[in-house]
This record gives sequence, structure tokens and C-alpha cells, in this order.
Amino acid sequence: MLELIAELVPQAIGMAASPLPLIAVLLMILSPNGRGRSIGFAVGRVLAVLVTALAAAALSDVATQGSGGTRVGAVIRLVLGVGLILLALSKFRSRPKGAAEPKIPGWMQSLGGMPPAKALRTAFLVTAINPKELIFGVAAGVVIGSAGIPPGIAAAALLIYTAMATITVVVPVVAHLLLGDPVRRALEPAKTWLVRYYDIIIAVVLAIIGSVMTGRAAPASRPRRVP
Repeated sequence: MLELIAELVPQAIGMAASPLPLIAVLLMILSPNGRGRSIGFAVGRVLAVLVTALAAAALSDVATQGSGGTRVGAVIRLVLGVGLILLALSKFRSRPKGAAEPKIPGWMQSLGGMPPAKALRTAFLVTAINPKELIFGVAAGVVIGSAGIPPGIAAAALLIYTAMATITVVVPVVAHLLLGDPVRRALEPAKTWLVRYYDIIIAVVLAIIGSVMTGRAAPASRPRRVP
């Protein structure tokens, strides 16, 4: 179990370190009467991470059955790792140059007025269809689905992964609910910094996690030589 959790840590860190959902939830927290919509966004985020990894785990469990299952899972992780590295290069090249201000997506600018139900749907869709986060979720599901473990352990691993992957969105929401205005004042400079350096942050995260995934998957993906 501990070895499986260790395999999931890179994917969980990649999801947790993604600045886009964190910026979104901070915008909601800092908006007038933002408690309800920030809770909705956090719930949608958790559900999307859980569903994505669960679906990938179920599919990879079927795809990796048999003697070559471990190798198939490793190849999938290798491809996903390379994909993350390519996305990192793309993000780094598209970063704002010099004193240019980063552009905030239109849907993100409208977050401050969203009702809770729409915030939940938005968080689910943004997580489920975002290519970068989809790769992390699929990679985590492949790790769980190709591990050949009992369903109970797989479910526990899935829940632990989801908790790790969503901690950076859930914790600010819970802290705001418990402490109120002091948390809002502390989060304002964090939001400004994340918006300014979004492209660089995501490029570094993608490059590191992609390299780790590629390095771990490459040896297992090579066909074994028969003596």
C-alpha cells in the first residue's frame, strides 16, 4: 500500500500544484459573499479528480490484465510523461514576456458572480477537460488500475490520491469558512502572485512531474530478453 501511494505522489503533486484551480477558488473566496460559490467549486474539483482517476483505473485494469499488464501500464505512463514535458515546453514559450501582463480567461473573470451550483459545474468541467490535469488524473488511475490489488485497497488509494490532489483548493476554502476575513487578507497577495507567474509555475510543475513519470516508467516498459 505504501509503495502504491508513493507511486501516486507525483501525479497528486502535479494536480495540487496546478495554479489555475487555485486562482479560481481564490477569486471566489475574495469575491463578495464568496463562501457558497467557493464551497461549490471545491466540491466540483474533488468530484472531477475522483471520477477521472476512477474511470482511468477501471479502464487500465481491463487493458493491463494478463502477463504483459505491467509493461502496458508502464508504456501508458511513459507516453503521459512525455506528453507532460511537451506541454511544459509549450507553456514556457507562451509565458508573458518582459512587463507584459498575463491575460485572465474570460470564464475566470466571471467567477465572482457565479451561484454555487454553477461554480460546482465549472470546477468539474475545468478539471475534467483540462489536458494537463487530465493527464495527471489518467496517470494516477493507470497506477491504481495496473497495480493488481484488491478493490478495497484500490478504493483507499483512490481516496488518498484525491485528498492529496485537491488539498490546495480544499484547504483555503475550509480556512476561509473557519477564520473569515484574516484568511481573505492573506490570500490577496497569493492570488496576485499566482496570476502573474501562472505560465512559469505550470511549466515547471509539468516538466518535473513529466520527467519523474518518464524516468520511472521507461525501465519497466522495455521488453524483457528471454535467455
